[in-house]
Amino acid sequence: MPDKIGMFGGSFDPVHTAHLIIASVLSQEFRFSKLYFIPNFVSPFKEHITVADITHRLKMIELSIEGNPNFELCTFEADMNRSVYTYETVDYFRNLFPGKELNLILGLDSYLNIKKWKNYEHILGNVKIIIAERPGAIFSPENKTSSFSVSKSCPKIDMSSTMIRDMVAKKIDIKYLVNERVRHYIEDSRLYQVTMK
Repeated sequence: MPDKIGMFGGSFDPVHTAHLIIASVLSQEFRFSKLYFIPNFVSPFKEHITVADITHRLKMIELSIEGNPNFELCTFEADMNRSVYTYETVDYFRNLFPGKELNLILGLDSYLNIKKWKNYEHILGNVKIIIAERPGAIFSPENKTSSFSVSKSCPKIDMSSTMIRDMVAKKIDIKYLVNERVRHYIEDSRLYQVTMK
């Protein structure tokens, strides 16, 4: 059986406990040899939404996954210094890991919109899709492709980065919602002091 690589992309603004739980559970359920966190510089779908600077988001991921040999940070999209399409990242990983099985982790909402993505057929032809369902989301079989799996073990956690940013702006303690070192980093760097819309 080929080595299996997990690809977990997103803004991670900030990376939070639910991200880490999803990554941990999926790594075990699908037996990834390595799971890569891939923060985007700017999402193609969120170009006008303000997010923390990429250097902060990279650091928070580093703090969150330090010491876990199954997790790794990939800076490919961040280093491009622009909006990167998923097919470009898939090609990067395909060149990096020839012959290995690539697994792209998506929330159900992203998966249901995948036909809007640039070169989506190329993506589906080069990776397997793993769907992490969200609370309240309903998966409909007619939306599936031939190369997808729905996690049977991943808990549905109702948590978002937007919620955490809003809590910080309102001076509500986010202890337990993020890695403790990340919580201190957010405080020390004075991130999310103003509510972001």
